[in-house]
Amino acid sequence: FDSKYYDTYVRKGAEKYFSKDSELRTFLESFPSRMKKVVFTNAPESSANEILSLLGVSDLFDEVLGTDFQESKVCKPEKEAFQKVLNHLKIPPTEYHRVCYFEDSLKNLRAGKELGFRTVFILSDALTNEGMSKKELEAAKFDAVLHTKVGMALQSQFPQLWQE
Repeated sequence: FDSKYYDTYVRKGAEKYFSKDSELRTFLESFPSRMKKVVFTNAPESSANEILSLLGVSDLFDEVLGTDFQESKVCKPEKEAFQKVLNHLKIPPTEYHRVCYFEDSLKNLRAGKELGFRTVFILSDALTNEGMSKKELEAAKFDAVLHTKVGMALQSQFPQLWQE
């Protein structure tokens, strides 16, 4: 099985669905410059970089870690996948509470919450695709839930992110 070929095939035509997002760019630029921004994905880095480029925000991320980094051995929500990323970023367990994890997969975000991360759920079709309900989402007690997309509205829900 050639996962890169599969991913390239599945994501072909991404430019039809993604375009520059000035609101997302403003949001990302609003964080203190000392905050490291990292993409952790179950997709190949090349795919993530393509989407970030189409959104016009690729220059705002310090790193993109995906299946190449994970060597296709583990993926979210496996604890080992998170551990490899945390080790790579040199984040000790005593600092896990400072990590803010944005995710549209309930099962992946739960894994981050179990590690002690601050958590922001982005409501999308992934919730129903995973067979999860809004009741399960409410029970998860994430730090914030965004009902449309990432944007400055989060600042009123979760102002601590801008205060550290």
